[in-house]
Amino acid sequence: MEIGVDCIEIKRFLQFEKDDHFLSKIFTEKEIDYCRGKKNSCQHYAAHFAGKEAIIKAISHFGIQLSPNQIEILNDATGIPYVNITAEHCGQYMVKISLSHSDEIALAFVIIDK
Repeated sequence: MEIGVDCIEIKRFLQFEKDDHFLSKIFTEKEIDYCRGKKNSCQHYAAHFAGKEAIIKAISHFGIQLSPNQIEILNDATGIPYVNITAEHCGQYMVKISLSHSDEIALAFVIIDK
């Protein structure tokens, strides 16, 4: 079992929230739609980015290198976030994620188990 944590300042996403080219390098179409549907999209972009970074940190302990666009963080019908990883051989890993944000900081905590 491995853990990953990441936090990021939300204001870093202010300059990118309308930059489709930048966003599509990091986020999936579903993630972009989700974030844009929120009142303060930057908080949600930042939280999802922190989640991707936390996953990359944790899964690297298993010898796997991922890029942010190979990770998709979505929410189930009750709002609980879950993770899809599109990289080969990652289906065998269980990923649990928690995302949070204040007005200024977004935080993600991840546990990955094989």
